[in-house]
Amino acid sequence: MGSMITLGIGKMEIDWGKNNVINNHSCLFQKEDFKKTPYYYANNEVEYKKGFSKNIKSIKRRLDLLGYNLNQIENIFNEELEYVNQLYKTSLPIKFNDYYNILKSININNIDMTSDEYDYEYDLGEYVRKCVISEIQELVKISDDDVYTISEFLENLSPYITLRILSENKNNLDLDLNWGVSDVVENGWILEKDIIPKLTTKEKILIVTEGSSDTDIIQKCINLLYNDISDFFEFIDMEHNYPFTGTGNLKNFIKGLSKISILNNILVILDNDTAGLAVYNDIKEINLPKNLKVIKLPNHVDFDNFKCKGPQGDSLENINGKAVSIECFLDHNLIDEDIYVRWTGFNDKLIQYQGNIEPKNLLLRSFHQHCNQKYDFTKMKYLIDYILESWISR
Repeated sequence: MGSMITLGIGKMEIDWGKNNVINNHSCLFQKEDFKKTPYYYANNEVEYKKGFSKNIKSIKRRLDLLGYNLNQIENIFNEELEYVNQLYKTSLPIKFNDYYNILKSININNIDMTSDEYDYEYDLGEYVRKCVISEIQELVKISDDDVYTISEFLENLSPYITLRILSENKNNLDLDLNWGVSDVVENGWILEKDIIPKLTTKEKILIVTEGSSDTDIIQKCINLLYNDISDFFEFIDMEHNYPFTGTGNLKNFIKGLSKISILNNILVILDNDTAGLAVYNDIKEINLPKNLKVIKLPNHVDFDNFKCKGPQGDSLENINGKAVSIECFLDHNLIDEDIYVRWTGFNDKLIQYQGNIEPKNLLLRSFHQHCNQKYDFTKMKYLIDYILESWISR
């Protein structure tokens, strides 16, 4: 029969291969996910051998970053369906919502692909007919001819579409996705080094900010809050000759990138202050490639009434769009001194002052001293979630 390699949740297989004819799913995992995992065989036999295993909640985040969010998988589904309809000169009675609703409602614990009614010698589409098609037939009328065509169509879809839909069911988020690679490695069909997780340049995202402190904070917070996707992000080495300090240089950098064909995914993050807003408004007029995204730090309700000092004395003001830097999202409770925004230069075009938070150095020092201990990450998590969603929904 040969050596099998399977991708599955419990006893529900999502994808499978034989010998060296396999799909490489290493992008779903990290090196630390290589550990002993359950291998399910016939007659309820279970063995624990080396393989990859990761929580579905983490897999969901990784799929989003790989380009399989809900909107994108629906587009992929519809494009593939249109291709099949044209190829077979038919109109298959299935919609994305049908497939989505069926998969989302599946109780994975009730599926056992190791039982006697299944074997590894599937004909094309047989896997779908046994697992999914009966559920679809309860929703829509499907002829016998359409059953086979729909089955082939669904089985040829990316398994990541199936995975992404399954991750929408909250009952599945505590389950693990297992990639059983041991048999094909032990029998010499593939080398272990060829399946060790390593994202490609096109899968990674380079984050560029206005300065070194911004980058350092974002990098540390992603590592602390979302270590399961931290390998997706790269950061420019800020220690030596960082060329983009300040909004002016960053603006020229963005304009330059928009004129050339870049392979990297690049996310540029501007401050949500007067200077950053001016650049952001200017950049919006440029037709940027899809793999280059420019955002500014988000507004936050805590910044609606922030203590400020300026020519008119002390006041409480809305600093969103005027003075929001990354230090605003840090834990301010660990600082004994008064925290405020000091208004400085005036922007004639936007007709508003530029503001800077004080004491900036103490806020940065406090973060680096306490971020691995008791630290309030509430607003930083809000910021990181905003950054992730901005990239995913681009």
